[in-house]
Amino acid sequence: MKKIALLLLIALTFSPSAHAVQKKVTVKKITTVMDAPNAQMLLVSKASIITIATVDSLTTDVEISAVDGAGAVLWQKVIDSGSDEVAMASTVDGAGNIWISGFSSPLAGAAVETAAVIAENPDAISLEPTQPLRGDLNVLTVWKIAPSGELLATHLHAHSLPGLISSISVNNSGLSLAGVLSERAFIQSMNVTGQFSPHTFIGTGKTIINAVVRNSDGGSYLFGSSTETLAGKKLAGIRDGVLIKASKTGAITSVVRSSAIKGDRSWLSADSNLLLSGFVKSGKTTESAITKFTTTFAPTWTIRFASTGQSRALSAGGSSYAAFGSKSAIASITGWKPSKPQLLVTTFDSKGVMTNAFGSTELGDPIALAYSKELGLVGLANKGDQTPAIFRLATR
Repeated sequence: MKKIALLLLIALTFSPSAHAVQKKVTVKKITTVMDAPNAQMLLVSKASIITIATVDSLTTDVEISAVDGAGAVLWQKVIDSGSDEVAMASTVDGAGNIWISGFSSPLAGAAVETAAVIAENPDAISLEPTQPLRGDLNVLTVWKIAPSGELLATHLHAHSLPGLISSISVNNSGLSLAGVLSERAFIQSMNVTGQFSPHTFIGTGKTIINAVVRNSDGGSYLFGSSTETLAGKKLAGIRDGVLIKASKTGAITSVVRSSAIKGDRSWLSADSNLLLSGFVKSGKTTESAITKFTTTFAPTWTIRFASTGQSRALSAGGSSYAAFGSKSAIASITGWKPSKPQLLVTTFDSKGVMTNAFGSTELGDPIALAYSKELGLVGLANKGDQTPAIFRLATR
């Protein structure tokens, strides 16, 4: 009996997370709403589809466009402070306000007037106008925009060096931002009054944070990959996916590694319900992993599909959604036999059982997913020529 009990304990300890038994579904068509050539990010605010891009003029500016579910323009907004600004991550709060974060260059100082001197030019040579030098993008910037497009606030925090923002998360306690600074992953918070906390580095430069989820207490969940020891947890594969809990001060409190022996893993997206998507590369095989976790980072269900490695996932309206670049037939999906990588969106119930599948012959890798009760699921994906396009599920 003791041996049986021991064997049961070992089996429970090392058993993989549950893979739900899948039922067959028939693929349906994804509706392409419109091309969005400049779009780099996509959100939904109630009945509006919001695209965000950094555009180049005399300075780099942030361009925001809102369209309805049929693609008709509702409003457009350009943020131009007079200095360079680059949008890098975005989210929407419960009131539909749009939050965008990135880095900007410091505003130029006041011009100093000098006496005009006309230089002699006997040969009538035309001189090209000189272009002003652009400053370093070292000012962490957060913009808050109303659902109607009005700029409500701009929050600034200067750093000594340029940086990148990979993800932003907002709730009633403030914002959490994750990205790269001084070639190291970092996290930084901002409270509801616009005050920034000191930034905290995560690891020593061999860790990448792709997604952040802010908790009600001001702490954060961080998701990405790492090739270094974190909180005493050592590297198991070539690169491990990591799930990190950080306190409101940014200190790491726990780390869970998702590894594949001699494999390469990373988490790419996460939502507030801890539905994650990422890639698993082992040998010549690349898969997208979709996993639902508890707040203790225990997996409740998981599923993998052969893919290009690019994926996004979110849960809303009682379902979970995953979008990825599919490159082969899937046994549980009838009518899906892509000859090249194509966009596939799958839906799941609370137990991880697939309930629907939607495919597109026009679109490939996903860029973003968003959901509202007015619009349903909306996304941004690349077409074959790499032009981004907005899509919706065909059921709504």
